[in-house]
Amino acid sequence: MKSIFKAVAVVTIFSVITRALGFFFRIFLTRKLGSEGIGLFQMATSVLGIFMTLICSGLPLTTAKLVSKYETNSKLKNRNKAVSSALIIALSVAIVSSIIIYLLKSIWGIILTDSRAVELLIILLPSIICSAIYAVFRGAMWGQNDYFNCGLTELLEQIIRFALTFIMLFTVTDYFVATKYSAIAFNLTCLLSALITIFIYFKRGKLNFSKGEYKNVLKSALPITGVRLANSLIQPLTTLIIPNMLILCGYSTSEAVSSFGVVMGMTFPMLFVPMSIIGSISMVLIPSISSMMSKNQYDSIQENVVKSLDVSIFISMMFIPLYLSVGDLIGIVLYDNTLSGTLLQLSAICVLPITLCNLTGSILNALNMELKSFVNYLLGSVILFISLIAFTPLIGINSIIVSFFLSMLTITILNIKMIKKIVPNIKLNLFNLICKYALIIIPISLIGNFVSNIVLHFFNNFISAFIGGGISIIGTLILCKLFNLYDISRLINLIKKRRKNTT
Repeated sequence: MKSIFKAVAVVTIFSVITRALGFFFRIFLTRKLGSEGIGLFQMATSVLGIFMTLICSGLPLTTAKLVSKYETNSKLKNRNKAVSSALIIALSVAIVSSIIIYLLKSIWGIILTDSRAVELLIILLPSIICSAIYAVFRGAMWGQNDYFNCGLTELLEQIIRFALTFIMLFTVTDYFVATKYSAIAFNLTCLLSALITIFIYFKRGKLNFSKGEYKNVLKSALPITGVRLANSLIQPLTTLIIPNMLILCGYSTSEAVSSFGVVMGMTFPMLFVPMSIIGSISMVLIPSISSMMSKNQYDSIQENVVKSLDVSIFISMMFIPLYLSVGDLIGIVLYDNTLSGTLLQLSAICVLPITLCNLTGSILNALNMELKSFVNYLLGSVILFISLIAFTPLIGINSIIVSFFLSMLTITILNIKMIKKIVPNIKLNLFNLICKYALIIIPISLIGNFVSNIVLHFFNNFISAFIGGGISIIGTLILCKLFNLYDISRLINLIKKRRKNTT
């Protein structure tokens, strides 16, 4: 158990550093490319993502499982065959996918409504093949329990991309040229990452192409890929619907792409920032749920579920008043874009359903209810598309916020209902808890906004955002303590207790 905790700690540390670097990279990229450039890049990568899912979802996990199985049984030849078979399958799918994308250039032009996005998509084709190699060898490292190198390669990938993009865009002023250079930098990053994983793998493993493990690889990978593929289709469908709906509503093509880029490339990443914290905490709180379920330890399951949700709500409630009070200034400070800040303020409340949706989905997976979790996700996606079609003609780009909120809320409610059915006698009372938080964050947000506006008369946007946002967070913490909504010491003690139990 001690080794498990150390593995979780290593993965968590690398994950936090990688996400933080990725966050700053996105800020740099959005400022260099602008809203229209980011919109074009999003459109191209949304199509690319579908084909990437075919390669980079089921195969790495399957490779990890087979490598782990054969290494445990000291069947190193079978391990090498499994990696070789996965590599052949991945490369075959990657090559076929690249050919299909290239041959269907005219169709992508119709679907994406912008020839520049198609040009970017073609430039990005080499990344598919490089990612296929990277995915398989990284899956092999995962199966060898080499968590340090798994995390290291992911971090190096982010560092390399940041460095290459910075160098290539340093003197570029035209946004579309910068966007194409960003695509080239992405290709080079994927190539270097693939070479690094190959080097690390061959320190401990080999390849063996005789009498491969193709059947075992495909049998395990296809179902996982099917589920992930369905998930990955949501983003490109959204990419197709929103710009086209905006154009029908009177937006020009440039305005539609630019607005879409602001929402998806600037505002939404800020809404997912709390997940980097909650994801790390979830790795401490949730892993034991599956084993508890098999032993019918429902009291322990209840404790883990309730405390996990309490932590999720508490962290969400730290970010919501921050975004409500100074979201407009955050958009200007980070992206030099007023619209992104305005939309961040309007969408601040989405932080709560986002965190609860992800956490409750993880809990259902731990309770062996992956299929139910997936069905709930599909139902929420239906709500998303219906809402986009219904609200875009009425409120324009703001429809993304409303639709996303309704979708996440639907999934969260369905997940919570399912958790209540599986875990007997569990008492959540989340609605009452959220209402109590709301009574705190509404006045605190107004105070933070009021103070930031006053400070803005004397100082710049950064200082105003820092002071107003600081007042919002500190005020929320003080009121939470006064009204006994959540004591931060409970979280610290819970983590210490969990750490003690795993050693």
